[in-house]
Amino acid sequence: MSRLLHLARAVVWLAPAGRAKNGLLRTLGHRVHPDAVARASLVWKVDALTLGAGARLGRHNLLRDLREVVVEEGASIGRMNVITAHPAFARNPGSGRLHVAPHGKITSRHSIDCSAAVTIGAYSSIAGRSSTLMTHSVDLAIDAQRALPITIGERSFVGTHAVVLGGASLPARSVLGAGGLLLPGLPDDKPGGLFAGVPARRRADVTGRWFERTGTHTRRIVRVDERGDETVEEF
Repeated sequence: MSRLLHLARAVVWLAPAGRAKNGLLRTLGHRVHPDAVARASLVWKVDALTLGAGARLGRHNLLRDLREVVVEEGASIGRMNVITAHPAFARNPGSGRLHVAPHGKITSRHSIDCSAAVTIGAYSSIAGRSSTLMTHSVDLAIDAQRALPITIGERSFVGTHAVVLGGASLPARSVLGAGGLLLPGLPDDKPGGLFAGVPARRRADVTGRWFERTGTHTRRIVRVDERGDETVEEF
């Protein structure tokens, strides 16, 4: 793909969100729904980018050296995320790809390496901030860089400051606790688990209304009054 096309796309991506911007991005070869929200971000050398109906890409993200980014209907990427791939893996099948399924969510200030494919399941959240999903690392046995895919199962929750390494998979309807380190080859990959620790292990079963929600975002907050009584309200 020509450098001129990449440059033209990058200029448009820096413009404020709006239907005109979405139309220009479609003219330049991206698939951006008229109702998607594409705020100003630095997008460089991304061959194909899809934003579905109601999808959102927030401000001040960096997306670079990616073959394909798919943010499906109602899915969301927040602000100040760094989402990149190492160009050395460009010839590997599935390299340079991020797929956020419908109503999946990446919040803000996360680092996601897509040297191998990263998949965020439907209604799942990379929550909090400063989590790292790292698909590539050195294979010490053979002294070579290796990239392996990461999968976050549907309706799963990744807590703040978590680390997920290449080859790891979080089961559906599961939680990776704050600060947890998820490695490949979980001994228990059944759905509905709380995984915590370094390395993360299944600690308990999890259930709750969050796993049954029908929207991308949680719009309820716990209020506490002067007596310490709690109420749940919309915000």
